[in-house]
Amino acid sequence: MTVYRIRSSKRFAVRLPVKLKAGRSKVREGLMIELSSEGARISCLGDASYDVGDSVNLTIDGHREIPATIRWAHDGLAGVKLDRALHLSEIETLRQVNREANNQLHDQIRAYG
Repeated sequence: MTVYRIRSSKRFAVRLPVKLKAGRSKVREGLMIELSSEGARISCLGDASYDVGDSVNLTIDGHREIPATIRWAHDGLAGVKLDRALHLSEIETLRQVNREANNQLHDQIRAYG
C-alpha cells in the first residue's frame, strides 16, 4: 500500500551551495536540494552531527543568512524548518539564483567538452 503525504507548502528542487553554522561549531558546507517557504533539505554534509532542535544559520549565496531549526538529520542529510517562512518573492529570488548558478555550471561544462 502506498501512503501519500500532504505537504503544507510547495517544494522546489534546487542545487544551491549553503553553509550551516550551529552554535559554536564550525561552519559546514552543504548543498540545498529542496526548498519550500517553511523549510529546506540539505545534502552533502559529510560526517556533520546535528540533533533535532539544534538552532542553525543557513548562509545562501554568500550573504543571505536564514535562521532555522534542525527537524531531522542522518547520513549527511538534514531537514530544517525556517524560523520565519519565506515570502513568495524571496523564494523566487532564491530560485533565480539557483537558475543562474546552474546555467554558469552548464556553460563551463560545455566550454570544457
